Amino acid sequence: MSQVADFTELQKRAEDVLNSLHPQKLTVPEQPGKRPVFVEFSGTPKSGKSTCIDIVSHFFRRVGFKVLAPTEGASKRTPYFLKDDWVAFNTWSASYALTHILEGLYQADDYDLAILDRGLFDALAWFQLLGNRGDVSIRERDTIQSFLSLERWRSVIDAVFLFTADSATSLDRENADKLIDEPGRAMNPELIDRLNLAYSEVRQQYGQEFRITDIDTGAAQNTTAQSTAAQVADSILDLFPNRS
Repeated sequence: MSQVADFTELQKRAEDVLNSLHPQKLTVPEQPGKRPVFVEFSGTPKSGKSTCIDIVSHFFRRVGFKVLAPTEGASKRTPYFLKDDWVAFNTWSASYALTHILEGLYQADDYDLAILDRGLFDALAWFQLLGNRGDVSIRERDTIQSFLSLERWRSVIDAVFLFTADSATSLDRENADKLIDEPGRAMNPELIDRLNLAYSEVRQQYGQEFRITDIDTGAAQNTTAQSTAAQVADSILDLFPNRS
C-alpha cells in the first residue's frame, strides 16, 4: 500500500471515531461529563515533538475533532524574567501544564482531544535533572515530583509520547539554518545528554503510572516528520474507545 493510501486510511479511521463520538442522529442524549483524551508530548529539545504536534493537531482539526492544544509554555509563554532561574522556570512550566489539564477537565464538553506540549511527565524529568545537578535538594525534588504525580491529575494523561534524540542530532537540527553554531545554555551536548538520562530515570521510576510510547528521532532512525505524525495519530485514535 502506498504512503498516500496509508494516510487516506488514517483519515477514514479518524472520521469513523469522530462519528462515534458525535453521531448526527442521537436516539439518546450524549453522556454528560465525558472528558477529552489527554496526550502529552515530552522529550529533548529538537527531537521533533513540536513539529509532530503541529502536524497531528492540524490532522485532527481538519477531520473535525475539537482540539485543545495550548502553546508550549516553557519556551514560548514563560515570563522572560524567570528564564535565568531554572527552578522557577520549570515550576512555572509545570504549573502551566497543570492549568491546562484542569481547563480540559472542567470544560470537558468543549474538546475531544487535549494535546500538551511538555506536561507532567516532562516536568518530572526536568526536576529529576535539577536534582541530579544539585539545583534542588533531593527532598525538594521528591516533594515536587510527588505533587506532580498525584493520581488526581496524573491519571488524566492517557498517553505520553516520549521523543528523544541523541545530542549530536539535536545540535545538528538546532544549527542547520543558523549563522553561528556556538552552544547555548540548554542546547549543548552535556545538557542534552544529562536530560536524556533524566528522562530514562523518570521513565524507569514512573513507567508503570504513565502509558508511554518511545519515539527515537535520532538521525540513525531515518524517520520523517510525516511518518512519525501518522504513527502518533494512529496511536491517539486507539485511546478513544478507552477514555473514561
